[in-house]
Amino acid sequence: MADPSPVPKYVELANLLRENLAAKADGTRLPSVRAMMRRFHVSQHTVTSALGLLENDGMIERRPGSGVYASRQNAAPVVCFCRPQNQNAHFDLKEEALDKACRARGWQLVVDRFDALKVDSFSEGASASAFIVPPELITFHSPLLRRLAARGVPVVVMGRDTSGEPLDFVTGDDTPVLREFVLGLKERGHRRIAYLDCEPPFDEVRRRVESFREICRSHGMDGSLVLNVRAQYGQDSTAKSERFLRRYLGSLRGKPLPFTALIAGSLAGSVPAPLVFRDAGCRIPRDLSLCSLGCDPRAVYSIPPISDATIHDRELASAALEIIGRRWNGDRSELLSHTVSYRANWRESVGSPSRRKRARAGVAGCSG
Repeated sequence: MADPSPVPKYVELANLLRENLAAKADGTRLPSVRAMMRRFHVSQHTVTSALGLLENDGMIERRPGSGVYASRQNAAPVVCFCRPQNQNAHFDLKEEALDKACRARGWQLVVDRFDALKVDSFSEGASASAFIVPPELITFHSPLLRRLAARGVPVVVMGRDTSGEPLDFVTGDDTPVLREFVLGLKERGHRRIAYLDCEPPFDEVRRRVESFREICRSHGMDGSLVLNVRAQYGQDSTAKSERFLRRYLGSLRGKPLPFTALIAGSLAGSVPAPLVFRDAGCRIPRDLSLCSLGCDPRAVYSIPPISDATIHDRELASAALEIIGRRWNGDRSELLSHTVSYRANWRESVGSPSRRKRARAGVAGCSG
């Protein structure tokens, strides 16, 4: 993304004043314009323009002949979460976590839903004081992202490392938990592990696949393989994963599975996998161990409960708001970021392969 135009000084000043205003009681008188000019070393035009932005947001009230006062009517800073408009449990959980984190700070969260295929709409978020956006806007070079950056307010990408772009971010690091799954399965006797690549080919998804291959190679597990669902953005990855797995099992025509454990790259693969393998006569974990890099609170209720990797959305949400607060308070660092580690949850979907399965790397037709 090309560097946005320089942020006007009055926008910087307005951003600097927002959080301080949110903490002031209703009716608190603000310093005079001249006092602000001296404190922030800016012109009168810069101060009055900044106050105009805050007045539009309902955070201050001008009283002719008296001064400028904090207004609690709409004083809570507004943070906008931009997300795809389609139903998606992944974004639902993040929206819920952000809403709770905002309310805990006395801030307001609004949600701007964009077309998942066009990623360029812009509606109710226009009056927000900061934005939290998903990585899709970067992946597809969305005009929406460019417009947000040009506003001069904090923009935080939630779910992707953007160190190659001038954008703050919070994200999760799944490499350690992926290594833990591979080595944990190896310790249980699995030597041939498959990885189900069931997400659209974003950069972080490709890196995850390469990490899996490298971890397997470095631990002498060269027989492991990657099953590519070839999911595309905007498609139903869960339904596509189910169709792929059914076709794949059908193509074996009674031959043994070439692996004894499967790691799904996300919930899109781990949700349909138990049903598909059960229909093929393959029992989990007796015939196949199953892990997932995605996390679903309902995983503990599946039969058997699925081993998965947890990342706390509330921790990501708090980190995103912390970055926004620092920007509002004048932090001009080139890049602010925070990375959260995943945690492996080992459950009953993982077991040890029998000696017969170790020798054959599978069971004929999943049921022999």
